[in-house]
Amino acid sequence: MLFFLLNICKKLNQMTKNIIVLGAGMVGSAMAKDLSKKHNVTVADISEQQLHRLKLDAPQIETVKADLSFHEAIEKLIADQDIVLSAVPGFMGYNTLKTIISSGKNVVDISFFPENALELNDLAKEMGVTAIVDCGVAPGVDNLLLGYYNEKMVLTDFECLVGGLPKVKKWPFSYKAPFSPVDVIEEYTREARYVENGNIIVRPAMSETEYVEFDKVGTLESFNTDGLRSIIYTMSHIPNMKEKTLRYPGHIEYVKVLKEAGFFDKMPIVVGNREVSPLDVTSKVLFKEWKL
Repeated sequence: MLFFLLNICKKLNQMTKNIIVLGAGMVGSAMAKDLSKKHNVTVADISEQQLHRLKLDAPQIETVKADLSFHEAIEKLIADQDIVLSAVPGFMGYNTLKTIISSGKNVVDISFFPENALELNDLAKEMGVTAIVDCGVAPGVDNLLLGYYNEKMVLTDFECLVGGLPKVKKWPFSYKAPFSPVDVIEEYTREARYVENGNIIVRPAMSETEYVEFDKVGTLESFNTDGLRSIIYTMSHIPNMKEKTLRYPGHIEYVKVLKEAGFFDKMPIVVGNREVSPLDVTSKVLFKEWKL
């Protein structure tokens, strides 16, 4: 897998490609800026504000306003592109990926969707498409590290401790989100799967909290999250695998309070004369609080 990815990178550097990034959020914009140094890059998003901000930073990037929840819009956008990068929110990820593969386009996907991407494996083979999914930091880089050491030795245990943390701890959350707050909240609500003695174990998100000491950082709090993803199946010969997310101590207690109080509920409630989703409101508030 690592050798394959390195070959892709070498080929990308050898020739200019037409690349489209679906999603102009924090991560999508960062990828687009890097790629635009050597390639022709287009970014599509429904937010004019996000696209305008990106254009100011990187005028060489072409921007297109589009509603990526419609597969027809995606098919039209990617028709003339060599490679697609999907950086849409997790709730849109699976259907977006399926549309890209069905269109016969090679794709790298960083969206944190709940569905099993391996269900699209037969479709990708049928279309002759390479789809590299969960290609972020974790899942992503940790998968590559695991793959590398899996070639070097016999592995019995794999544990990934991951967390993007700000240097400055601002009360109450002591956290800044390096990606969409909606997907951060997904880490706090989606059941976590890990492998123990060869069996898949399912636990509530934010369960089994424990303190971990790190040099030059101090004490952090770890808790279960659903980050193993595809390696549950592709690395099934490893009997023990687990991912835990890291936060500063105290953060997760505040998040549990929000969850138990219903602030993460998706079902709309009536406020005045309007129906609103508690999750939408919470995401809006937390985005302001968590924004880098």
